[in-house]
Amino acid sequence: MEGLRRGIRIRAFGALCVFFGLMAFGAATAGAAEWGDRQLMADTSDRLPLFGIDCVSAQLCVTVGGGNTIGSSTNPTGDATAWKVVYAGSGPYPGSPNQRQIRGVDCPSAQLCVAVTFEGLIYTTTNPTRDAPAWQVTDVDGEGPNTHFYGISCPSPSFCAASAGEAKILTSTNPTGGAGAWTTTQLPGPLELRGISCASAALCVAVGDDGDNIRPEVGDQAVVASSSNPLGGEWSVAPLPGRQSAYGVACPSAQFCVSGDTLGNLLVASNPTGGSGAWREIDGGGSVQITDVDCASPSLCLAIDNNGDVLTSTEPDGGPGDWTFTNIVPFPFVDETQLNAFWGASCPSRSFCAISAMAGTVFTSTNTFEVTAPVPVSNSGKKGKKGKKKLVKRPRVQIASGPPPAVEIRTRKVTVRFRFFARNHAFVRGYLCKLDKRSFKRCRSPKPYRVGLGRHVFRVRAIGFSGLRGRVETRRFKVCRPTEYGMCVRHIPPPNGG
Repeated sequence: MEGLRRGIRIRAFGALCVFFGLMAFGAATAGAAEWGDRQLMADTSDRLPLFGIDCVSAQLCVTVGGGNTIGSSTNPTGDATAWKVVYAGSGPYPGSPNQRQIRGVDCPSAQLCVAVTFEGLIYTTTNPTRDAPAWQVTDVDGEGPNTHFYGISCPSPSFCAASAGEAKILTSTNPTGGAGAWTTTQLPGPLELRGISCASAALCVAVGDDGDNIRPEVGDQAVVASSSNPLGGEWSVAPLPGRQSAYGVACPSAQFCVSGDTLGNLLVASNPTGGSGAWREIDGGGSVQITDVDCASPSLCLAIDNNGDVLTSTEPDGGPGDWTFTNIVPFPFVDETQLNAFWGASCPSRSFCAISAMAGTVFTSTNTFEVTAPVPVSNSGKKGKKGKKKLVKRPRVQIASGPPPAVEIRTRKVTVRFRFFARNHAFVRGYLCKLDKRSFKRCRSPKPYRVGLGRHVFRVRAIGFSGLRGRVETRRFKVCRPTEYGMCVRHIPPPNGG
């Protein structure tokens, strides 16, 4: 629930903030994919969060969330009335509706959906659009609320795998066969396996963290558990380059997987079972906490975060510049029904994607990976063809203060600080900073660095709500030993001035 708490934001705090938030929202949507929101809850006072969503196609989506909520639609791009909401029952364990959380769902076909709960239950149905009795509830390992499921992946109706918070992986070749049809594999260590994706019955990848609650000052380490024989219980665990935790993962093929960590970084691998060295970290461009990812194909991937942002790519194994950043729900909010924490993503095809979010809301898009706008008319007067020119304002940043060109140092290191601000702040949602040859990382003003002797270069750039990155601003300085002539200089002249 820590990720859930971090995903919830406060309401708008004044007319001026609302004004700038709406301006940023306009900048984010210009020339980008259009997302329409659908209020799922019929009773607006019962805005339970939706944690997972899976769409067989653009004609069938199923979403799940708090209070044993299950929503289905055969017209997910329609209005709120196109969604049917059922409560599949409280199950055999006591607790408030908010504690009865269905955390994930996967539908390998229109005739089978499998969902998992935070209380150790697995729900299955062969008719996901029917009422609550159509869902079978099973305590698969007999541990009940002592097993906390987070993710489920069913690449086919004859194979499913579920990930749990107690270093457990459950697999089945007959998901509707009851408790006896599921096999539990206990992995070593106190792992929290939060997301899982199986390209087939011959490749599964789960991500999460090492569950290190003993040293909170260190924080959790993101980990990956992979297997080329999940039915045989053969799993290997390795650390991921990301820190804290990884929440979602998608493996559209055996040769490619993509995930994301709670610091907003994307994690990709072309050899998912190759251990930690096979995974590469990509700067997410300012995301707060990536909560889920999904891919329509190995070349079409989408990631979401808990700050109302969507990242899409047609070359997900590339670099930061190959991901397009779009903000759907800006901060601050107009009202508390627009909470911007996204938790589940599903892209069954290039032309359709869906997102499940807080306050019982589903967002859908039919042009997720299309970021096009008309090219201006040429000098000849002929109309140009449609291109991929983004009609958004480029964010700008200015360095307000920093160290002088030369810094005297009497110890091994000295702390320098840089202050900067956005010149067109209505279009800026964050900053990236780097010192010398380090990588760009998310930052805020003032930014301190501990530096030693030598020449240094500080760079900062702004990130727009659309994901467009501004020009890099640079400040150079050097750190050297003090001299009897005052400020340290490259060449000390002779005392006689000759």
